[in-house]
Amino acid sequence: MRNREYIDYTYKHRKVVMLLAEKYFGGNEALLAQVELHDLDKLFMYLFYDKKVASKLHREQNAHHANDIEKTDLDYMEMVLDWESARYTKPDKPLNAFDTLYAYYPEMEDVILPILQDMGIAEANTPMEEDIFKAAQEIGEPTTADIEKELTKGVKVYLKTKRTDK
Repeated sequence: MRNREYIDYTYKHRKVVMLLAEKYFGGNEALLAQVELHDLDKLFMYLFYDKKVASKLHREQNAHHANDIEKTDLDYMEMVLDWESARYTKPDKPLNAFDTLYAYYPEMEDVILPILQDMGIAEANTPMEEDIFKAAQEIGEPTTADIEKELTKGVKVYLKTKRTDK
């Protein structure tokens, strides 16, 4: 399987984003539904494109990234979850969401800081949440069957979303 290490990395990342969404926004069904599709496109693109191309396309085409796409409140919430989750699954990205905001996106303070405050994580250098850390460690390496199941589930969720958008 092409780009297997990046697919595994993204698989774990998606799982942790969902864990964080459930922990901090468990009652927000719209956000949970949106997060089910988080980075799903990357899993598919990694099957066909080099990592650099897939990552670039993903960042350009998804509203949970800093780009020119108009964003909703849910997109900003997903952005925060994306930033916060990175430190649980990406050793090369140790910053929490608060530190990521001020290190890379200080111009977004007005919209992001209230989300961090609502989550109770608007502080620098906060330790990882023990329950999320443990759950992330338990995810382990996905098998090919796990990845196939995730892709199939994602397509079903996507298609269901598209049918209900009409």
